[in-house]
Amino acid sequence: MKKKTGKVLLHSVLVLCSFVALYPFFIMFTGAFKTSSELGVNAAGWPIHATLENFTRLLNYNSHIISRTFLNALGVSVVSTVIVLVLASWAGYAFAKFKFKGKKVLFIFFLATMMLPMEVNMTPLFIMFSKLHWLNSYQVQILPGIANVLAMYMYKQYMESLPDSVMESAYLDGAGNWTVYRKIVMPMVKPATSALAIIMFLGKWNDYLMPRTMITKQEFMPIMVILPTLSDTGTSYVIPWELIFAGCVLITIPLLIVFFIFQDKFMSSVVMGAVKE
Repeated sequence: MKKKTGKVLLHSVLVLCSFVALYPFFIMFTGAFKTSSELGVNAAGWPIHATLENFTRLLNYNSHIISRTFLNALGVSVVSTVIVLVLASWAGYAFAKFKFKGKKVLFIFFLATMMLPMEVNMTPLFIMFSKLHWLNSYQVQILPGIANVLAMYMYKQYMESLPDSVMESAYLDGAGNWTVYRKIVMPMVKPATSALAIIMFLGKWNDYLMPRTMITKQEFMPIMVILPTLSDTGTSYVIPWELIFAGCVLITIPLLIVFFIFQDKFMSSVVMGAVKE
């Protein structure tokens, strides 16, 4: 009896926590299909007269600037994620399977950089990129984050678990380092790659501080920066929450697509990590 009561209580708490976590998303999603007048009187319920007008207004806002910034964010996130995965896999492979002087010291220095918050580097980065005339560009949003220590560390830990005998057999058959990396190592670390693809894409897609600091021209901004600046035509004091909710729904779609594409490998990487522990 006590066990059943405990389970019921536990499930009730989990349901309540799920409701608290998901309710803001419910308000966001339903608010995207409400008019401004209905949103003022029915912010927390289902839309009485659902409409797609908010999405039309959003995409036509300020000479289609939302469409431009959406594509900016998508392009920057995809390119940045691909470069991060390539460089991190190279570095992780080197630290996991190669022997060279100073490897441990260098690896510790890399890990030490993770202790520095991004805000500490913002001022010197701004000065450096201003000297290079890279402000208001796409490269200033991509290059600062391509040497990702977290991704390198995860690749290293994952690759260290790979059996050396498989790679040694390939070397005996005449394969070089590049062939071993491309045809043996990377296929074996697909779960780690999928998990990192989700994490890196999510981090870059949600990045606000770096582009907000480095970008002042709207044509180079990602949608995360431009969305909070929306205002009704003719005034900067009235916030069109229905458009902001529509924008939040719009920027959630790529995240869901990326997660659904890589979810199987992502979950298998979590399970494998739990088994190793």
